[in-house]
Amino acid sequence: MKTAIILGGAACVWEDMEAALALGTYDATIATNDTLAYHSGEVDYAVSLHPQKYAGWLDERQRKDFPRPKCVVTFPEYSKGGCVKIDLFVNYKWPGMAKSGSSGLFAVKVALDQGFKKIVLCGIPMTLQPHFFGAKDWKDSDKFWPAWETMQDKFKTETRSMSGRTMELLGCPTKEWLAETQAGEAGKGKA
Repeated sequence: MKTAIILGGAACVWEDMEAALALGTYDATIATNDTLAYHSGEVDYAVSLHPQKYAGWLDERQRKDFPRPKCVVTFPEYSKGGCVKIDLFVNYKWPGMAKSGSSGLFAVKVALDQGFKKIVLCGIPMTLQPHFFGAKDWKDSDKFWPAWETMQDKFKTETRSMSGRTMELLGCPTKEWLAETQAGEAGKGKA
């Protein structure tokens, strides 16, 4: 797997996803938080800094007859157990990272740790934009934004975004950028 699309919780997530899918195909879909309960397609990785909510999100997927995620991910400090099996534990911070960058940045770290070379963010603008399931502005965006700026050297080469401050920081993906890895991988091993 080389390319991944990450679905965040901003109101623009579905529009961003549609635009990202028009650019090409992805080897994996990573759903964060509430998108897990609303995205009807396959989810390769469910990622959240709020693992206590997994039971509700997974129940909702089952109720809607959506496929179960292949891998449920959270951070190692979450050791409360619970009724949901966690398949993978990943540290949500890079060395030197003081604070969290939200579940969106955690999903980027998970994707990189799993070997993805091209990562496209949808619904992760890191702006005041409300979540897709609510009408209130997401006021915590400014609290999480410094981690994105501080740690960008860890993920900037591999990551692009479809909207907001993350798009300004990382750039918008293009068909050409997305295809670079795919074309390079296809040529490997041929003499």
